[in-house]
Amino acid sequence: MNSQYPNLKYLPSRSIVLIFGKIIQPIHMKKLILTAFFAFGLISLSAQEADSVVITKEGSLGFNFANVGLSNWAAGGENSISLGTVYYTKYTKVKGPVKWVHQVDFNLGGAKVGEQSFRKTDDNVILASAYSHKFKPKWAYSAVGIFRTQLLIGNNFAADPNNPGGEIATKISNFMAPGYLNINLGLTYDLNDKFTAQLAPAAGKITFVMDDELAARGDFGVTPGENIRYEFGNNILLTLNLPIAENITFKGSANFFTNYETFGNVDTNLDMLLVAKVNSWFNASAGLTLIYDDDILIDQGDGTSSREIQFKHVINMGLNFILFQK
Repeated sequence: MNSQYPNLKYLPSRSIVLIFGKIIQPIHMKKLILTAFFAFGLISLSAQEADSVVITKEGSLGFNFANVGLSNWAAGGENSISLGTVYYTKYTKVKGPVKWVHQVDFNLGGAKVGEQSFRKTDDNVILASAYSHKFKPKWAYSAVGIFRTQLLIGNNFAADPNNPGGEIATKISNFMAPGYLNINLGLTYDLNDKFTAQLAPAAGKITFVMDDELAARGDFGVTPGENIRYEFGNNILLTLNLPIAENITFKGSANFFTNYETFGNVDTNLDMLLVAKVNSWFNASAGLTLIYDDDILIDQGDGTSSREIQFKHVINMGLNFILFQK
């Protein structure tokens, strides 16, 4: 694969060429026909005229900081510093029965504890776009695209047997390694913008591993030495946006994808976020993420790897700036 592009040495330019080169490969005819059928129906419906346009914007930018400094502290402990940023925007355009929603979520954080190097603790980039056309008050035809990746290299750290007190860093992820693109065509049930259920019998999942070192190992389910894996299956996406009390909101999403070739093996992504707004400048949030992917093997630290549920929780308190008000 590298011999095809001998002069492309750097990311992301190399990644972009490889991605487009792979995407234009021939697709199985049945998948192409089914996808074209849904797409044609949506395009035809979108051509209908509407009387008015309503646009709403939401957006915020937050910064979090924490520091612990110790000197002659009898109880023990280590100095630490942590930094984080959270960015969110949502743009909604409604024109008659047609609705477009575009959303960006970005999280990046890191911490330094004691003599350790500064290490990332949170790194997430999500771009989403959803088109829907109502045919009943709460039902719509829909097309949804979701892209996920990260920005920085992720490492696993283990004790260095040849250097007491030292560590060995092993790269386990990178920008676009993995990257995921989901394209879902189907129906959406919308309950007052607080709960939505998207049912997509025609769903494509593309996994990118654009780091050749990770691709050579076959990480994230790609064939060893390949950079991209295609899957075609069924997808269910549930979202919830629920005000709990004044200035307290719960947001959640659950995504379930199963490949038709391995039907029954369900890739699961659960995201939950509780946000408490203290005032116009300060808020606190607690987030929880659960992931299970049948194609991802987790290193157990003893030379073996297995399929496991991935778990992450993040608690943030800090400054929050409103960019757009709904």
